[in-house]
Amino acid sequence: MTAAPYPYPYGPPPAQPPADPGAVFRLFAGILGVLAAALVIAGSFLPQTTFEQVVNGKTESSQTISAWSRSFAVEPSEEAKKFYAETHVARYGIPLTAGAVVLLAGAGLAFAGARRSAGPGVRAGARTALVAGAAGVTAAVWMLGMDVSATLSYESDEGTIKSHYTTGIGFWLLVGGGIVALMALVSAVFAGRQASVATSAGPPPGSYQQQSRPYPVPPQQYAQPYGGYPASQPFPAQAPQTGPQPPPSYGGPASQPFPAQQPDDPYGGATQAQPHPAQQEPTEPNYQLPPLKPPNT
Repeated sequence: MTAAPYPYPYGPPPAQPPADPGAVFRLFAGILGVLAAALVIAGSFLPQTTFEQVVNGKTESSQTISAWSRSFAVEPSEEAKKFYAETHVARYGIPLTAGAVVLLAGAGLAFAGARRSAGPGVRAGARTALVAGAAGVTAAVWMLGMDVSATLSYESDEGTIKSHYTTGIGFWLLVGGGIVALMALVSAVFAGRQASVATSAGPPPGSYQQQSRPYPVPPQQYAQPYGGYPASQPFPAQAPQTGPQPPPSYGGPASQPFPAQQPDDPYGGATQAQPHPAQQEPTEPNYQLPPLKPPNT
């Protein structure tokens, strides 16, 4: 069994991006943001208050108000219809829906920023959207609660005319959505604080910092000798010559780099290239020894 090749032959593996310190709080804020948006959108279409007016024991008017419109359980008189046709309720559904949309966008960015490969821009955008959406929803629910509280103060049960104001399920859903949005706001703020603390503290000790390298460095290439010959011999070796050799040309050995001089050379071969002293054959001395005994005369 052969081992798998090392995937990084030119250096150590690249450093992994550091873990996001505010990931837990941001994910929690995203989940709370989705829940708050669902509660707010659903509660804006459900009844938030119900008004009923009784005169001499007979119900003269009964209407239900939501964050978008007004509906009647008992048809009002012609004069009352003309009055209601020219008026409308406080449409808290517009800011509530806008805040819910921003919350959903922030939750989507928070889920996308949970990956280690996500950039800091995605995480910062998630925190900003969650904080803005949660703050808007909380403020809208607060203002709606103040309006409902003022309406309930008109409750009266004296004399022949009685007015009854009650809250509906839509109001309580909106209150629950506002509380969840406030929790999402706090979680998003904590996520941003954790990220800022980690940035100011720097990378953890012992983490590998990869040096910048514009391109991978290939392994060193070594010069290879010419194919078929040893590295110390630049030219092919000459095969030994056999058989009768032709007489050498006039002017020097055959290995000289220039052509031999001709016999009519006026310089007498003074510039002829001479062989190396080590290549010359030793010669016999040309002197003669005197005889040991003189000849008899």
